[in-house]
Amino acid sequence: MATMKNRIGGLFKKRKDAERANRALQKAGFQPEVISMLVRKPTIGPINRDRVTGPELGISAGIGALIVAVIGGFLGFLVGRGVIVLPGLEPRLVGLTLGFLLSAMLAGIVFGVLTGAILGTAIRLFISNEKVAITPLGIKRGGVLVVVSVNGVQSEESASQVLEENGAIDVENLTEKWDSKVWSSFQEVAFSRK
Repeated sequence: MATMKNRIGGLFKKRKDAERANRALQKAGFQPEVISMLVRKPTIGPINRDRVTGPELGISAGIGALIVAVIGGFLGFLVGRGVIVLPGLEPRLVGLTLGFLLSAMLAGIVFGVLTGAILGTAIRLFISNEKVAITPLGIKRGGVLVVVSVNGVQSEESASQVLEENGAIDVENLTEKWDSKVWSSFQEVAFSRK
C-alpha cells in the first residue's frame, strides 16, 4: 500500500458494494495503487454479521441499570424527604421517617435497575442495526473496508464523496487510527478485474 498523507476509509456491508466504489474511485481519477480493500481474515465456521453477542448485551444492560438506578435512587430520596409528593404518599399521611426514606430510595433503585437494564438492552439492539463505525469490530463482523490514500483536502473530499455515493455505511479519515498492530489482523485483498 502506498504511503501518503491521509487515508480515507469507507466501510461497506458487502464486497460487491466495495467493488463498485473501487470502480467509481478509479473513474474519479484515483490510481489503483492508492486504493485497497481490507476484510477480516478467514475463520473456521460461519460468522453472523448482524448478531449482538451475549456479553455485549450484558454490558449494555449493566450500564443502563447502573445509570437509571442512580437516578431512581435520587428520585426515591426526594420522595422520601417529601420534596416530590406522590398521590397517597403525602408527608402528612405517611410521616417522614428514616424507614420511609430508605424504602423510597430502595424502591427507586430497584425500579431504576429494572428499567435501565431493559433500556440498555433495547438501545444496544437498536444501535447494532444502525450505522456501524469504522472500527476493527465493524470489519470483524463481516464489513469490507475500502481505503484510499490521498494528498490534500480536495482529494479527501472527493474520495469521501465517491465512497458515500457508492453505499459506504461510514466514511472517515483513518490517518490517526492507522495502527499497524490493529490493522495487521485484517487481510488486504485484490479487487476483481471487471
